[in-house]
Amino acid sequence: MVASHAAMKETPESRVLALSEHMEALAAAGDWDEVEDITVRLRRAVMDVPEASRRPVVLAVQRSIEKVAAGAKEARRTVTGKISELRRGQVAKKAYELR
Repeated sequence: MVASHAAMKETPESRVLALSEHMEALAAAGDWDEVEDITVRLRRAVMDVPEASRRPVVLAVQRSIEKVAAGAKEARRTVTGKISELRRGQVAKKAYELR
């Protein structure tokens, strides 16, 4: 009964906000493939929101996307740093082997 009551209260707006929160959680966990999947679902869900009430939902999604983008940039910096370390290690190994 509770589940059906909750389903009855679900609105396009609440569905978009839930997807947005889920996207942020996935980004925080570093699950970037799932984040990409959520963005596709999120776009479709936003279009289901009645136009009259779409603006605040879109602004909330925009803030969420900005947080996710910041996380993605940080993850990219981390990966780039690790790749640089690996390359330096490979160069050092080759230099040592030549001695």
